[in-house]
Amino acid sequence: MKTLLIYPPFSPLFHGFKNKGIGSTYLGLPALSAYLKEAGHEAPILDLNIKIYLDAKEEDKILWNDENYTSWIYEESFLNDILPRFECLLEKWVNIILESNSMVIGFYVSTVSRWMALFLAKRLKEKKKEIVIIFGGPMCFKESAELFLKTGYVDTAVMGEGELTLLELVNSYEKDGRIKPCPGAFFIENGKIIYGGQRELVKDLDSLPYPDFSGIIDDYKTIYGEEVWLSISWVRGCTHRCAFCFDTKFWGKPRPRSPESICKEFIFQKQKYNISEFNKADPILAFSEDLLFKTCDLLIEKDAGVNWGSQARVDNYLTLEVLQKLYRAGCRYLWYGVESGSQSVIDSMNKRFQVEKAQEVIINTKKAKIKSNLFIMVASPGESVIDFMKTVWFIIKNRKFIDDLAVASASIVPETDWYFNPEKYGIVMERKQYWSWRTKYYFNNRYRRSIENYAVKALYKMIS
Repeated sequence: MKTLLIYPPFSPLFHGFKNKGIGSTYLGLPALSAYLKEAGHEAPILDLNIKIYLDAKEEDKILWNDENYTSWIYEESFLNDILPRFECLLEKWVNIILESNSMVIGFYVSTVSRWMALFLAKRLKEKKKEIVIIFGGPMCFKESAELFLKTGYVDTAVMGEGELTLLELVNSYEKDGRIKPCPGAFFIENGKIIYGGQRELVKDLDSLPYPDFSGIIDDYKTIYGEEVWLSISWVRGCTHRCAFCFDTKFWGKPRPRSPESICKEFIFQKQKYNISEFNKADPILAFSEDLLFKTCDLLIEKDAGVNWGSQARVDNYLTLEVLQKLYRAGCRYLWYGVESGSQSVIDSMNKRFQVEKAQEVIINTKKAKIKSNLFIMVASPGESVIDFMKTVWFIIKNRKFIDDLAVASASIVPETDWYFNPEKYGIVMERKQYWSWRTKYYFNNRYRRSIENYAVKALYKMIS
């Protein structure tokens, strides 16, 4: 039986200030596709994000640039600025989806793709009511899952890790012609929303098949040429609990893969797709210092011949010698979640590092010939004007060591400590929307966040 997995149009395809021509594949649906295929199901991927981009008018392609990211997030701007431009194209692809004779359709749903996913689900259900629509991804937490189901266009929403739950849903449909409540997902039964209960996590990540990019790789090469980076994962979950992040909640207990399995996947995927560049799609560099060293040793020993990059924490073990070893193992860039140049803000976020250490690690990363990139978050709860200026000064004094910068405005994302304990951080939620928040007396509001975001981006463009 065929299960079609879809990435809705959700922007952006072009990230940062300096990496406009580099494309990194997404990991979630290729991993799910491979898992279903191993179980005997047909599970193609349709990357509508790229398909619609390729079909779009030239003047509309700018909507996939970083600076237009927020237009896809807010319902009002999506309905007014995004949907009218692509409604005819979307209708064409809705018909193509229906012609594929896929009775189960799974959508990847994030904060950026949810409005598009809902629109597509609505049109599919209007044309073929018996089709089964499954939502999954980072936007499928309890509150949003219930909202999705109440629309009547979504049959079930999968929470967290998806392999085991999706396979059970597909198997039940193939056997009985309908999906049945099971652990790991929300359903509507007799007009009521029910939760199937906590799903057991995959215990041995080494047992999972390697992600299958065969259905999307050609589209990526059409846009990025040879500058395509395949995604790979070394660990699920995170070993820390930053106040603004939901990774620990989403993935559950952090679980690493073995160095042997990681090294074998690098070599296998390189040979299969003739691609040597990989993006490590994890929120941290490694589960532990020991496993990182063993993985790097294997990559060097096997002469894997791959280049890779990762997100990373400012960890104390990242000395110049260690970073030089990472370079020999193929590491070519690291994205550090520095977030702020103010120690009080770092402490409030529960980041657990010293600003001085961040500066040392950034400098040593450059000395090791690894690109040093930073995530910066402006206007977080409790950030003062002085704190903001400390961040500005941190960027200015380290400008020679920063290769790229990604700036985000603080959002109160569901399933985070900021979301569950707003009083602790002085957060006042104006509406049940993660961007609609302020602090007492309006010292921090969406206007200040927009100004600070623009100011930091403009500053970096000037000094880089």
